[in-house]
Amino acid sequence: MSTPGPAEVVRAINALRARGEFDSALQYIAPLSLDQGTESDRTRWRDKWESILAGVPDFDIATVRSVEDGEWVANHYRISGTHTGDFFGRPPTGLRFEVTGMDMVRVVAGQLVEHWVVAEPF
Repeated sequence: MSTPGPAEVVRAINALRARGEFDSALQYIAPLSLDQGTESDRTRWRDKWESILAGVPDFDIATVRSVEDGEWVANHYRISGTHTGDFFGRPPTGLRFEVTGMDMVRVVAGQLVEHWVVAEPF
């Protein structure tokens, strides 16, 4: 069995996370990683995903394009949902949104070890 490449790892994480299969998604994340330059473990990743869903229960990420280069993959996303709860300190608006975002992910031995993201505000 071959080790999945960076784009495949990101697709798997996003698909599993979207189905609420957090434990399965976390297997694609190294026990210690960097998320936006901050050391993170699997518990912090789970907490982040749960916070996202608490604020935007229908949160969806659609990948528009991915470009791989060695251990790295850059992804262009369309992110959508309805802001019905607290979202990282932002009070709910009740409004539906759609924004674009990009991230860069480094994958080693089939696991995410580094993640950087930028997205339009909504």
